[in-house]
Amino acid sequence: MKDLFKSELLRFRPWVIAAAAVHAGVLGFLTRIVDLAQQPLLVYQVFAVTYAVAGTLLGLYQMGTYRKPNQWLSLLHRPMHRLQIAGALGGAGAVLLLVAAALPIALIALYQDTMTARVVDMRHWMMPIAGWLVALIGYAAGAYAMIGDRRHSFAVLVLPMLLMFAQASGVAMLTLQATLLAVLAGLVAIVFRPDPVAAPRSFVATAATALPVQLGAYFLAWMLGYGVELFWTASGTHPLNMATPPHGGYIEADRAEGKDILLMGIERSRDPEAELWREQIALSDVHTHYPLRNLPRRGEMTNLQPMEFTDGERNITWVFKHDSMRFVGYGTLDMRTRGDLGVGEAQAAFPAPTMPFAANHLYNAHAVYQYDDGQGRIHERIHLPQGEVMASPPQPAGDNLLLLSDRAAYFYPGREAMNGLDLLQPLMRVPMPGKVGNLGRMDVIELLDGYLVSFTYTWGVWSSELQHPFQQVLRVDGNGRVREIARRDIGQDLPTAYTARIWWLSPVLRTLCLGAQDLYAAPQPLRAPPQPMPRSMLWLALAGCVASLLGAIWLSARLQLAPRRRWLWVAMCGAVGLPALVALWLMVPKRETLPAALPNLQTAAA
Repeated sequence: MKDLFKSELLRFRPWVIAAAAVHAGVLGFLTRIVDLAQQPLLVYQVFAVTYAVAGTLLGLYQMGTYRKPNQWLSLLHRPMHRLQIAGALGGAGAVLLLVAAALPIALIALYQDTMTARVVDMRHWMMPIAGWLVALIGYAAGAYAMIGDRRHSFAVLVLPMLLMFAQASGVAMLTLQATLLAVLAGLVAIVFRPDPVAAPRSFVATAATALPVQLGAYFLAWMLGYGVELFWTASGTHPLNMATPPHGGYIEADRAEGKDILLMGIERSRDPEAELWREQIALSDVHTHYPLRNLPRRGEMTNLQPMEFTDGERNITWVFKHDSMRFVGYGTLDMRTRGDLGVGEAQAAFPAPTMPFAANHLYNAHAVYQYDDGQGRIHERIHLPQGEVMASPPQPAGDNLLLLSDRAAYFYPGREAMNGLDLLQPLMRVPMPGKVGNLGRMDVIELLDGYLVSFTYTWGVWSSELQHPFQQVLRVDGNGRVREIARRDIGQDLPTAYTARIWWLSPVLRTLCLGAQDLYAAPQPLRAPPQPMPRSMLWLALAGCVASLLGAIWLSARLQLAPRRRWLWVAMCGAVGLPALVALWLMVPKRETLPAALPNLQTAAA
């Protein structure tokens, strides 16, 4: 085992040294230009995809060199257990990726921590591990795709896509990556045998092998739905491509100007002041606000946006440090440390990761702050009530400021905000009529004695998580009293069967994907749970499962399956749906049939 391990290291040694040098050179060049620890999420995603692709290519090539029949038999007939051989090859691949992917990241982090004044948190020291795990996930997926049956093994490449949608962060994300790697390693162990294309012996191994095949078929069927959209687009009938979208639909609501969406909301209102409001809408400025979809979390390895701001008068760049929950400053010109910056005179730690959002203003999940250039201090200006989190930092709404939490909209006095540094108290609170995770937009106009407020709930319609979009218009008087003016249901511009195909194709796989997406993740207050599917989609999903069940009964009778294994497959197809039927067709070979009766040949006499 050691000899095989060493031989693999020697075989790839020149390539891994070259890859590590190029990787370190690219990171070193970039770190001279920008602070790699303070880049937006997209930058980290590009690097993660690069590591995953590199690992996949290594797995494909390494196992591809042994996958030829003669070489595979020679490899597996060594005087070692097959898993020891797999461990030697996989261990060598892990060491190679450690050197090529993780080591350069660790070196750059060490350089930035010891030789610059830039901030390096504990979360940044987890990045080499994360990069290594991502590369290993790609490597395991590539190895399985090369070793397994070519009819379906490449479907395993859909499993690493979980990392793009996972909600875990920090240590939880590392745990999720390790879990996904363990699953892929288990799949490799199943197929790493003398006849890798043979069906697994146990049904548990069969079900594990079938999982990526079912997910691949499920994902492919979902993606093929976009072909329908291409046809609609080419024919000019797609609602998104129409010059005028369908009236009363969510596309119209999302595209509408602020004045238009307010007029739509009160179009059928019978309030005696409705005509006056229509005139005021035409003459007033409409303030549109869009809620946040995510908030920064302590210890997460990536950033929603760079968590830094610059004091131009003192030439100091302040960067938020997760370890101390304070800002750390360094000179913009001389790059020397300038100390820490907390809240108020006591320089207290922030309660949550804090980001800039406007000139000298900062926010986190619980409060809004203002940086005073003259004093060089940060003052707390707005504090949300206990149990509420920020959904949108304050923005102008006429003479006042409007802030969104996950439960309500708050109006704060604009004059006090401009002329002081004290903690602001809200003038009025407007409860939200729905979940903030479904809120598409909020539109406000200032009246003579209050506000006209419109909440439009359209976020999640495309993913079928929101089944009942609506708009509600409220009247808020000068004393903060709220009354409902109008409410209208917003139509679905696309057929429900199309937008909900991700669910009715396989409710079981959809539930599994959502569970994997939230695995190890903390609750997300700005996300709304999916709404129940309409009854028509329940019947459609049931019809798909019944069709899969009947198809499995017919197909399994023509495949090489023992009776018990056959009925287990039938049960799985009935529970999972059509993707399981595709997996049955791809994974199980046809039953061999004897040729027609041979003619009765007489042995010739000698």
